[in-house]
Amino acid sequence: MKAPYLGRINLFWCHDCNVPVLAKKCASCDGATQKVQITPPGDVRPAFENDIIEINKKAEEQFGAPLITDKRIVLLNSVPGFDRFDEIIIDGVVAGALRFDVERLQLEFMPRLEGAVRIWGQNTQKSFVSVAEDAAQFILDGKSVLMPGVVDFDRTIKDGQEVIVTCGNRVIAVGKTRFSGKAAAAAKKGMFVKVRKRAENGEMRIPEGGQSRKKLLAANKGVIQCIESEALAFVKKTIESQDLPVVVSFSGGKDSLATLLLVRKVTEPKVLFVDTGIEFPETLDYVEKISEELNIQLLTAQAGDRFWRGIEVFGMSGRDCRWCCKVSKLGPVAKAASEHFPKGFLNFIGQRRYESEIRARSGQNWRNSWLPKQLCASPIQNWTALHIWLYLFKEGARSNPLYERGFERIGCWVCPSSSLAEIHSFKALHPDMWQRFEGALLSQGFTEDEVQFGFWRWQKLPKGQEHLKESLNVEAGKPKTVLRPYKTDFERAKNLATAFGGAITEDISLRANLCLGCGVCLAHCDHRAIEFRGGKIWIGEDCRGCRKCHQRCPIVKYLYQVGVITNHDS
Repeated sequence: MKAPYLGRINLFWCHDCNVPVLAKKCASCDGATQKVQITPPGDVRPAFENDIIEINKKAEEQFGAPLITDKRIVLLNSVPGFDRFDEIIIDGVVAGALRFDVERLQLEFMPRLEGAVRIWGQNTQKSFVSVAEDAAQFILDGKSVLMPGVVDFDRTIKDGQEVIVTCGNRVIAVGKTRFSGKAAAAAKKGMFVKVRKRAENGEMRIPEGGQSRKKLLAANKGVIQCIESEALAFVKKTIESQDLPVVVSFSGGKDSLATLLLVRKVTEPKVLFVDTGIEFPETLDYVEKISEELNIQLLTAQAGDRFWRGIEVFGMSGRDCRWCCKVSKLGPVAKAASEHFPKGFLNFIGQRRYESEIRARSGQNWRNSWLPKQLCASPIQNWTALHIWLYLFKEGARSNPLYERGFERIGCWVCPSSSLAEIHSFKALHPDMWQRFEGALLSQGFTEDEVQFGFWRWQKLPKGQEHLKESLNVEAGKPKTVLRPYKTDFERAKNLATAFGGAITEDISLRANLCLGCGVCLAHCDHRAIEFRGGKIWIGEDCRGCRKCHQRCPIVKYLYQVGVITNHDS
């Protein structure tokens, strides 16, 4: 997969202080920094204690020794790929990567030369292949490891396993085996290791550790002051240019926390939290505690059980059919806005360009077509994750404990955009909650294989997932029954049809009978003609028949998308 360009990568390293710096000069020692070569988009983040435990656990399982043996600043760089793939940055170099093997459903550590040297230096005798001196030069010149040049190896090596290639006492390459150690013992020819990285000229030096968060902040002091100053100026200018109530959307994640702290330095905003009904328990607890800690009056919009009821209407939400965001997030926001901000509001949101190509294109101000009265603004649009964490460290702000447990993304725990790695982390953390969701998937007609390997995250499998399905030799991707039987409410259908000046068409009937009461329609009615009776839509006499609410109704939009609604009026 080609790595997208989402913005400039300003990751440097001060080798005198041995800390990362987001500038060309270190603010602590005033020395020049060196560019760190990483894969775009370069949204690096600090590795927390649980991340380091996980890295060392996999390194010890595979190679018999940990990668990180003392206290030092470690960064993780999420690389676009099939699933989780994090480059591990230590002492200004990429020492390896942690990837999730989607076939074996487990994490795997992939060492680079710098990481292999650290591991081999601990006198391990696991997952190694040793070659003769005359073979070493061929490998360094670009060849892979052939059996005639092998002098020793770990007999327990498996086919397709990551290994360290050595010659004497030095590491010369890393790669993956083409057959097992058992097979190699009987082989006299053939490629044993497909080399991925080779040693270059010069001795690898491992600097002293012991760097603290305090030293990290000192080295980046100027950067932090600069980005905060720019963000505060943006917030102030945006507020002054709009005669609207100021609202900060707070999700319980790091980005919205940084945004909240920034806006509060300019004005005291309303703070909106959306409880989608599928939030992590830890997030709900954190939001409550941080609200008390910061002494903010939280406005909570509740989605209730709409996600679970929505599954019975739309089928499971997928990356290619994400009705869940509209029903469980935007709908509650629309209801809250209709009640508290009927004339519109200025909404500061913790959105960053480095999160996705769509967000990189949106700029610092935008409007959401689903919520036309919401003017969105992001003071952290050009910040990387490391900018965010440096700012939170500087402010002494307490973040969601899920980050400390190894979660990179904090959101709905059943999100179809989650990686398999994230799903497996959640299953381990909350097995009872996962069991409920698994039961819902099975009731929708998904097979155990589709649940286990995450094929439920798409309605139509993309090419990569089709290849995975073939590799696993499992059945997946067959169309599922979307709509369940429902009781017809003729009175409600007649109400909608009369308001729109027409007959009870297919789309009107389905909207009237299957309405989840999400509230998205409220954002598109300028005449406050919509109310909810019994949790479902009812159109009042003030309706002008413009049908704007109808065109944006998730029932109409997504059931048309999956072919349940066929009339063209939708």
